[in-house]
Amino acid sequence: MKKRFSKAAIGACILGLGLQMGAAHAGPMIEFGDDGYLQIDVKFQGIAEHTDFGSGVAGDENRTDMNLRRARFVFTGMMNDTWGAKFQTCGGTSASNNFGAGGYGLSLSNAKLNSNIRLVDGYLFGLIDDTFNIKLGLNKIPLTRANLDACFSPLATERSAFVYSPYGTDATKNSRDMGLTATGNFFNDHIKYWGAIMEGREGSTEFYNSMNNMTFISTPEPESNLTYIARLHYSFLDPENSPTAMGYKGTYLGKKGRILTLGVGAAYEADAVYRNTTPAGMTPTTGLLTGVVLDDETADYTALTADIFFEYPFDNGGVVTATALYLDVDFDDAYLTATAVADQNTMVGGMLGQREGYYVKAGYVLPFTVGDTGLIQPFARYEEWDLASLMGIQDQTVTQTGVGVNYYVNGNDKLRFSLEYFKTEYDTDTKLGDYLSQTTGTTYDGYDTITAMFMVQL
Repeated sequence: MKKRFSKAAIGACILGLGLQMGAAHAGPMIEFGDDGYLQIDVKFQGIAEHTDFGSGVAGDENRTDMNLRRARFVFTGMMNDTWGAKFQTCGGTSASNNFGAGGYGLSLSNAKLNSNIRLVDGYLFGLIDDTFNIKLGLNKIPLTRANLDACFSPLATERSAFVYSPYGTDATKNSRDMGLTATGNFFNDHIKYWGAIMEGREGSTEFYNSMNNMTFISTPEPESNLTYIARLHYSFLDPENSPTAMGYKGTYLGKKGRILTLGVGAAYEADAVYRNTTPAGMTPTTGLLTGVVLDDETADYTALTADIFFEYPFDNGGVVTATALYLDVDFDDAYLTATAVADQNTMVGGMLGQREGYYVKAGYVLPFTVGDTGLIQPFARYEEWDLASLMGIQDQTVTQTGVGVNYYVNGNDKLRFSLEYFKTEYDTDTKLGDYLSQTTGTTYDGYDTITAMFMVQL
């Protein structure tokens, strides 16, 4: 039966059309027309990180960096009870960035590399039926649960660095893409599906290596094919999602009841990369380094994922949250022969190229409050990923182990402070992703990081 909404219900839908349904994150709401609304939300996240390398003459001294990880304006409007649109911008400010397993990407000066505000979401949506809703435009790739987790509600200080699309080095391509996504619920919201047709591989990819201040261009896409994505989950206990919710949270703090959800997903694009490429010299027109295609042999992109999420609130106020994810991304071993620099560091290789791995995470909301409403949630995570190629090392294995604690000041995720320690280890010693180790030749078997974070949603 088609949903019919009152004005109050329309407002509730606006709150759910981002990446989660849960506690209302209500910014100003402007009423227009008979049934229309425009909601404006403001969100930002600040991070301070201390790492045991990256400064000093040899690059092996400690460094501390502070940056605004995300700063967002979110505009969500409903023109009636069915159709609306969402527009979201994102900006940050930092001269360096700890990008997960790769250490730090450091600038050669203190220039603010990512201070520009950019569009990260922009789509039309239709709340057509409980079983069929759509998003058309720039929206999230609905493959992994981790990518569909709201970035302002992770269990740890950040989602996994290894769970995104191999296309591109920006959020508008590796976590979002242009396309059509359909989603819906069956059996009292216990079964939920996503299906998407998206642009996928688009032209060549630019790879900027801050270690030597050089930009490389990947070889072009063999054919301009679309990517097809499918995802399905089943909630065994209480349903995790309402009909209008498009994604998940890393933790609900027990506010959605007893949850046990099993999910699976797959993605495919034919002829996504050239199999045989080689580095080449500088192109005279652009001054950029590009790869050369040796023949017309290609490889397809396929990805398979499975995940599980469990959350259980106890009568004493404590809440257990546990989740695990497996992901296999395959380019049929094209990394062995596609040796162009940007190919090795994006698509067929790098942190988001061909890879296989998993993570497990767990947290527990302590059964008491700090003050009237504050909640404390210790958490831990473990990740292990086999990467086709990373920073010049083929067949690299990376593990990360982290422990930390979240403090929810108001008993929800509108205001949050977090502290996490995590250790990154490499199976093969490598030059880390900082300028000095790349020039001095210093290799590392891993590094330690302490992250302090705050998140605000208005």
